[in-house]
Amino acid sequence: MIDIEKKIHSLFIFNSNYGPKEGDEHKKILFFYPNDIGSDARKTEVGLCEAVIKFMSTFSSEPCSSLQTQTKKYMFYQPEQDFWMVLVLSSAYATKPSGDGSNDVEPSVMQDVLISAYRMFRMFVGLLKDISPENIYEVCDNFFNPFISSKEVKNELSNVIQGINYLPLEKNSFFKVICFIDLLEINYPDFKCVSFIYNDQLIWNGLCKDDMLTLYQYLVQNLLPKEVEKEIQGGAVTAAQRHGRFISPQDGIRCEEDLQKLPKVFLMREDDEEKKQYYLVIYRTLSATVCFTVYVDTTLDISTFKSLDAFIGPHLSTIASSISEQCTIHALQTAQITNADHKFLYFNRLNLAYKTSPPLNTLTPSSAVKPEVISIIAGMHKDRQSLGNYGEIIIKTPDEYWITGKSSNDREFYVVMQKNANLKEIADEVKKICESQMKEIFFYPM
Repeated sequence: MIDIEKKIHSLFIFNSNYGPKEGDEHKKILFFYPNDIGSDARKTEVGLCEAVIKFMSTFSSEPCSSLQTQTKKYMFYQPEQDFWMVLVLSSAYATKPSGDGSNDVEPSVMQDVLISAYRMFRMFVGLLKDISPENIYEVCDNFFNPFISSKEVKNELSNVIQGINYLPLEKNSFFKVICFIDLLEINYPDFKCVSFIYNDQLIWNGLCKDDMLTLYQYLVQNLLPKEVEKEIQGGAVTAAQRHGRFISPQDGIRCEEDLQKLPKVFLMREDDEEKKQYYLVIYRTLSATVCFTVYVDTTLDISTFKSLDAFIGPHLSTIASSISEQCTIHALQTAQITNADHKFLYFNRLNLAYKTSPPLNTLTPSSAVKPEVISIIAGMHKDRQSLGNYGEIIIKTPDEYWITGKSSNDREFYVVMQKNANLKEIADEVKKICESQMKEIFFYPM
């Protein structure tokens, strides 16, 4: 993993309406990272971005997306009217990376970090426009500083496209999950299940896909790694881990005061027409994590949560054990077909499902892919017309990398191989990989 703090020159948020008069320019800067950059330098950076945005608006109705200079690359994102977020990469990452690429990150991956940062802010804090001008500076500082310090990225295929890793279950196991969710919502109608995750794979989703992606990233990138670290440090599985516990808030729910610590989120459930605010309740047993939402106007009492704990724990523990057995069998089968000669990435635009080849060794950087290869795949994914609805592209780089991109019905499949071969051999190999890895997914033959 690569620390994001070492990859960016600066990250800032501004709204020109907050400091329209001369002498008040500092007021328009709602957040600026790093903190040690002086006021004059901040105003210069924001002023440049304002000028570029205004200049570009005369040529296009689309908002400005990027600016390349000799020393920096500016990435722009307009999440709300008049609010701009800017991520600036320094000279080492502004141009096409060179060398072995082990410490370089594709710029489009960093831009996804920028967008993810706002979506996380939108979920846990709300719209920027709804925050009072007096509080917005403190609110942004309290959220984005910890986000930057905790965010890590990988120079791997899994970071090229932001998606959700689903866990396919055999029908009996999936039926147990559905019955558990239905039974819980019948007995506790105020609690609606919005996600069921095993390890870092999603089994059940009750949110719109964009909100589910943000919640999924929060769980697998922020919350669950901390919980797993606690469990590892604790050694043997404790009774609380075996029978289940609330992990949000962080110290669990044991008394009335803990209910006041429940995080509030803005989400759109499947039966909602617009985003609403909910309490987010997260429960974990062994490797299974379930998230529930409760309307913020619901009166909460500790007796309900104690009853919920007694109900969920035994049921979820049984289901988690059953899923564990199935995952073990699947892992053994996957290990038998894993090939060190290639890496692949599958993505479905309809439900944001993605699947990647497992790393050969998570303790070494050998599973990383060269930035040039990642850039090519990112370009094919971004330019939807390159592959079309049903298409295939094969690219060879000077250092014998073969990159293949296939599309079919909003599904994309990318394969990377480094070998001395001809076009027909590569096409045949990709066909075999597609058949072995995507058995249940139909791709129209080319």
